[in-house]
Amino acid sequence: MPKILLVGQDFRLLATRAAVLAKTDASVVCCNALEAMKLLESESFALIVLCHSLAEKEASEITDAVHHRWPQTRILMVVSNVAQERLYRGVEFDATSSPDPNHLVHRTAELLEGLPHHRLEESMRVQPSRIAS
Repeated sequence: MPKILLVGQDFRLLATRAAVLAKTDASVVCCNALEAMKLLESESFALIVLCHSLAEKEASEITDAVHHRWPQTRILMVVSNVAQERLYRGVEFDATSSPDPNHLVHRTAELLEGLPHHRLEESMRVQPSRIAS
């Protein structure tokens, strides 16, 4: 079973997103940025999901740590719109997703399956999900 690290600041939102991501049959661990940095020192994950509640600096530190220690791990950035994606220019993630639950599950499933890099502009056109609701 793949493991997902879900990182954000709003724990109610993280709990909701974790329930959504459980539809991918992955185990989901939720934490804030500081806890994520500690976890990443010793534990690997198939996918890191960064929520838009993170500051660019936090997201950048996490992605740098992942790329350095766990280069095979994919990183998904959840952003609420294309303009917000531009706020994270210094952050090296593999794909973006809107916060829409169906889109988030679809994008997560793609990354867990190893499909190529997508940006929000491209992915917003993708509607059907391969994961049953």
